[in-house]
Amino acid sequence: MGLLPADPKQRKRLALGLAPLLLAGAYWHFVHQGARAEIAELEARLETLRTKNAAARALAAKAGPELEKKLALYEQHMVRLEQLIPNSEEVPELLHAMTLRAQEAGVELALMRPQIDEAGPYYRRQTYEMSVIGAYHDIGRFLAAVGSLPRIVTPIDLKLTSRKETDRRGRMRLEAQFRIQTYVLPAPPPAERRLDAST
Repeated sequence: MGLLPADPKQRKRLALGLAPLLLAGAYWHFVHQGARAEIAELEARLETLRTKNAAARALAAKAGPELEKKLALYEQHMVRLEQLIPNSEEVPELLHAMTLRAQEAGVELALMRPQIDEAGPYYRRQTYEMSVIGAYHDIGRFLAAVGSLPRIVTPIDLKLTSRKETDRRGRMRLEAQFRIQTYVLPAPPPAERRLDAST
């Protein structure tokens, strides 16, 4: 034991002198080395993100004008689609237009019954059960006229049945049972309506 002093006071001083060195070593080993590993990991991640950002900037610079043109085109398509979708105030006008188309086509409108609306994320789907009676070609003309309305109105689930009777021209009369569906824009919230009314 030639390394340690024989005097207890000197041993105590030596122990007190070594304690800060041991604490500094423990700090270096446990705290500082862990932080250095974390810093190295974060620096590697930062470099990866910089590389990805540079690639994205290069792609945006190369396709920027093209992407802006495509975005403008998509916005025009959306505006046009929304013009084809009626708002809730226009639905009675559409139903009246279908009644007029039935008269023009020479068919008798036998049934027009609303079904339960289905709410979607952007639009509400309204469905009506319908039935018209007339000659085969007249029913076809009526359905084509409904499909040509200025708003999206789609006849679906068509079923034709014979009525075993003829019209004034001797043509066999049929009954066409089908549903029509249209998509309706939701009404704007009350705050928006007040703003629109004030402008």
